[in-house]
Amino acid sequence: MVQLRLLSQVLQLTSLAAATNLFVASSDGIITTLSLTESTSSTYDLSISSTNSDCGPNASWLTLDSANRILYCLDRGNSSSVNGSMNSFSIGKNGILTKIDRVDAPLSGVFAEIFTAGDGSRGFATASYNKSAEAVIPILSKKGDLSPPTQIYNPTLSKTGPVPLRQDLSYLHQVVIDPTKKFILMPDLGGDMIRVFAIPSHNTALTELAPLVTESGVGPRHAVFWRDADGCWFIMFNGELSQVVYSYKLHYTHRGLSWTKVDSITALGNGNEQAAQTAPTSEIAISPDHRFIVVSNRDISFPQSTKYGTKNTDTISTFSINADGTLELVQLAPSGGWSPRQFSLNRDGTLLTAGHQNNKSVILWGRDTDSGMIGLDGVKANVTLSGAVVCVLWDE
Repeated sequence: MVQLRLLSQVLQLTSLAAATNLFVASSDGIITTLSLTESTSSTYDLSISSTNSDCGPNASWLTLDSANRILYCLDRGNSSSVNGSMNSFSIGKNGILTKIDRVDAPLSGVFAEIFTAGDGSRGFATASYNKSAEAVIPILSKKGDLSPPTQIYNPTLSKTGPVPLRQDLSYLHQVVIDPTKKFILMPDLGGDMIRVFAIPSHNTALTELAPLVTESGVGPRHAVFWRDADGCWFIMFNGELSQVVYSYKLHYTHRGLSWTKVDSITALGNGNEQAAQTAPTSEIAISPDHRFIVVSNRDISFPQSTKYGTKNTDTISTFSINADGTLELVQLAPSGGWSPRQFSLNRDGTLLTAGHQNNKSVILWGRDTDSGMIGLDGVKANVTLSGAVVCVLWDE
């Protein structure tokens, strides 16, 4: 009996100490594997277990193919680069990465997502920002083999937007697959629209359809989807320039997509607004239980902010989603550093990692899944890396 009790305790400690890996891309071209362990007292240790410099000079986004144990890294290139690149890595024990393949991609790639075509073939749709470009990069095998781009399309605008410094050209910022997996959406910050593409029958090219047009000066950055009790789909996105979070009801038509505005709320919460273009938003996510929207703000670190430098941390906003798709602010929490470009929730929504460009840091926060509130018991763990953090991904 004593031996069984001791064995049970050992197994419990082993389970608690089992490490979770996180992959981090930073703009110095390094992919860092972090090891996260939890002790019996609910304290955490976050440490660097390995690094890899084979992505390219300016790693910008990571995509995990968990089923095939492949990590893909999009490199946006630097000022002397002719192209960016898409890179694939096998994931080994303890998250050690081994290079598989590399193909050219358009410069300034900031986001990539895997889509499955009608015939079952797979590919990447990528979005490039500075020289706006949509590209398709076919995935040739489950082993991470890649084809050079089979499509590169540079969208244009018919007129300059109301924010000339940011809306003189098209600026794509994200790739997101719609819930029916028939469409690919790309928010265009410069064009005040979300561009819509039909997923093709084969993984070689996309067909652009009529866009979803926002209000003027919004600067849509990233988007997520939410479904109401009646089965209707909504798209929720953050306006980087307007600093507002929007909720629109989607309508599926024989020509593509249309939408109806449902709600908008300032990202910092009503009564805490800052002038447009002084506290830009960055990331948006929906909680795993689909009850909350989370948005990161650069309200302290942005040089044009009226609150610039007044604190050592920017903020993360949490909104509850009402039954009709409207939003209510739940909390304005610290992000733990300056310029939280991206953050990620773990699978069950109990932990959040915020990646900071200015501090080169990853901050781990606890999250209460009932209330949606973040960081009620303080910082769980943190680590500082060699470059500006642009993407943090849980290996789950």
